[in-house]
Amino acid sequence: MSDRKLRVGVVGLTVGASHVKDYASSESVQEIVLCDLNESKLKEIGDKYNISKRYSDFEKMLKEENLDAISLAVPNFLHMKLSIQAMEAGVHVLCEKPMARNADEGRGMLAASIKHNKKLMINFNQRFLQECQTLKSVIDEGKLGDIYYVRTLWQRRRGVPWWYPLSSGKEIFGGGSLIDLGVHVLDRAMWFCGYPDPEWVLGNTFCKVSKEEAARKGIQNFELDDMGVAMFRMTGGLMIELEASWASNRENEVITTRIYGSKGGAVLHRVVGDGNDSCNKVFLEIGGEVHDIPLEAMKTSKMPNVRQAFLNAIINDEEVPCTPQQGLKITQMLDMVYSSAANGTPVKWE
Repeated sequence: MSDRKLRVGVVGLTVGASHVKDYASSESVQEIVLCDLNESKLKEIGDKYNISKRYSDFEKMLKEENLDAISLAVPNFLHMKLSIQAMEAGVHVLCEKPMARNADEGRGMLAASIKHNKKLMINFNQRFLQECQTLKSVIDEGKLGDIYYVRTLWQRRRGVPWWYPLSSGKEIFGGGSLIDLGVHVLDRAMWFCGYPDPEWVLGNTFCKVSKEEAARKGIQNFELDDMGVAMFRMTGGLMIELEASWASNRENEVITTRIYGSKGGAVLHRVVGDGNDSCNKVFLEIGGEVHDIPLEAMKTSKMPNVRQAFLNAIINDEEVPCTPQQGLKITQMLDMVYSSAANGTPVKWE
């Protein structure tokens, strides 16, 4: 690996605090520059990591700092605008999920990446978990055979992010639980399966649990989905079922992906909170019997975290692991779910 060191900006220091933490511990980073409209947040993060370069003006930062890369951890409605501005200024971009509020915005970001020959990576951090890395290697070795059904979900009991500016949520975020949580588990399911194309989707969204709580908090006409569900038929007949909820009447918050293949199956299951209990297994037929094998017993070497992977791609001039094409496909699929929900009919891939 090259010993080149990068100057990196982080924009948005609430979600971006984890980005700063990773960059501060990376040997690939020469200097970090911070940007946030909140002066107290600038001071908090800047003081914590001893970072002196602090901006409240994004365009001024781009003009004055010779940055190699930036992390964008800003609300969804700013993803397209700030990404394109950065790439026009010659800066590589790591953009928080979702790529954009909708596919049209995502296409604009992809076009800018190609036009300016700058790397654009989407922060799909679930892929970089040890259990996901191990399961991906098992799948790539063909041990599960032909994958024909995947169920992937992130469900919360009561977990609406009320700290978001939800009073104008549709305009700012583009959607609710599907865009916020579903995007993560849909990406990892698609990644496990090699990112196939969908043929059609039947989906629906709901806001059945959170309206009264929103009203109590002074948020009138709360419209964002607190739950969304979808069934995708992919090319080749693979079916992917997606569930996401900010609030639903269930037990604990869980993140689960279950895979069925012709030779074996797998489950990644984590209970959020209460010790973060997990159950990560593969189910393989050996000698005519199905055996449960803990993924821990099949552990593979782990990739670096998502931020370091972004830096490595820049330093080595390689394709980013979470590509803008993949980010766009996920955004298109979520658009299809919202369209199906609005029209009450299946929606075909275009």
